[in-house]
Amino acid sequence: MAVNDSDIAPPASIPGSAGRMIGGVDCRDVAGCTCLRLRRAGRMATQIFDAHLQPAGLTIGQFGIMTQIYGSSLSRPPLTMKELSNAIGMDPTTLNRTLKPLEASRLVGTAPDGRDRRARCIHLTKSGRNRLAQAMPLWRAADKELRRTVGAETSLALSGLLSLASEKLRKPE
Repeated sequence: MAVNDSDIAPPASIPGSAGRMIGGVDCRDVAGCTCLRLRRAGRMATQIFDAHLQPAGLTIGQFGIMTQIYGSSLSRPPLTMKELSNAIGMDPTTLNRTLKPLEASRLVGTAPDGRDRRARCIHLTKSGRNRLAQAMPLWRAADKELRRTVGAETSLALSGLLSLASEKLRKPE
């Protein structure tokens, strides 16, 4: 796509807030955006965990989903896609996209739900359980690194605040 000179806004040359305003908002206000700060910290933490989990061939997102599937399977029938989506706070489309490589690698499998044939249930395969077991010490090392990096007090406070925020943000079913 070609860009015309008229499509490029010139930098504000006038000091003060007038040059920083766009859409009626001072751009400096965005620096305090909680969502953007969460995303930045999340990306940094993800880099630590993904690097540690790489020898197991998993990302932290895949690892988290596999752990949820495994943990749930210990006390109940396999989760449906909708139940798994709700449990991890991920929209079904993104969950499906994340599950595709796990299915292709035969780490997870799906089957029709016995209660509702339209729904699919997700389960870990034997290979998936083995891979998850391989990844657990790698995850532990990443978790220790993150805690060491941010400090025990910050880690504890952050964990509590994120849990509280998740509860408040969770949509009622």
